[in-house]
Amino acid sequence: MSKKTRIAAANMAVDPRDIEGNISKMEKLIDGASESSIDLIVFPEQSVTGYGTKGMTLFSAEDKLFFQQHAEPIPDGPTVKRFIRKAKEKELYICFGMTELDEERFNVTYNTVVLVGPEGYVGKTRKVHLPLCERLIHMPGSEYPVFETAIGKIGIEVCFDKCFPEVARSLALKGAEIILGPTAWPNITKSEDDPDHKASLVFSQARALENMVVFVESNQCGAPYGGFSRVLGPNPGQILAQAGFEEELAIAELDVRAEINHARMVSMGGSDLLRDRMPFTYGALAEESPYGIYCRS
Repeated sequence: MSKKTRIAAANMAVDPRDIEGNISKMEKLIDGASESSIDLIVFPEQSVTGYGTKGMTLFSAEDKLFFQQHAEPIPDGPTVKRFIRKAKEKELYICFGMTELDEERFNVTYNTVVLVGPEGYVGKTRKVHLPLCERLIHMPGSEYPVFETAIGKIGIEVCFDKCFPEVARSLALKGAEIILGPTAWPNITKSEDDPDHKASLVFSQARALENMVVFVESNQCGAPYGGFSRVLGPNPGQILAQAGFEEELAIAELDVRAEINHARMVSMGGSDLLRDRMPFTYGALAEESPYGIYCRS
């Protein structure tokens, strides 16, 4: 029997200094989503705390201090508990970004995405790949968990993580059927011809197609961010819902497993891109790279 899931990806303008205002806006969008029988609503990266006043290209000590002062432990902090109450009240799943406090080191923070649902706290993912000056503010995560939920197996990658196909592949190999991609992706020119905008669209489409999974991207909007939150299906070119540059919800209804089955059995002539992998030929992918700045030795 087919089971339809309704998913909303939020285009949302986030204030980098008004946490209560951001949360209140999110709660209103959740109320509206509930009235539309949404099963899962996805908010952007750092939708609670904001991404900072300088973005990723300039370091700001003031931004770093703000993050440290407003970081919270997960799941025991007040913000996660507040969204748990909301998820239980509205009987839906909520994915949102915030700054996490390391409970053992008072001055260490993470750019973290949290998933809660009708059953309470589901899990969290810490952003692993930190671009440019963000690595001067937060510590990177190191894991790619997949969460069992009533609407399917869900994995999360955060913004810049989608530039690295290994992340989504790791989630897919762990069984993820839906990959959530909260972002704060820029579009400086506010144009569909913007190079960053074009790159974002290609990365997201590739992650959905190469893993034959559903990919849900929620982006901040308003300068300097690009919006265009989307729900992408696992089949070639399958854009199920897409927002524009302004605040709105991109809403799609789909049978997740039926779409994945179609992708892996029909859409490419029966070529299942997970089944047809030859991992014994990929050894170099796990080796330290001469191009990388991170290594274990």
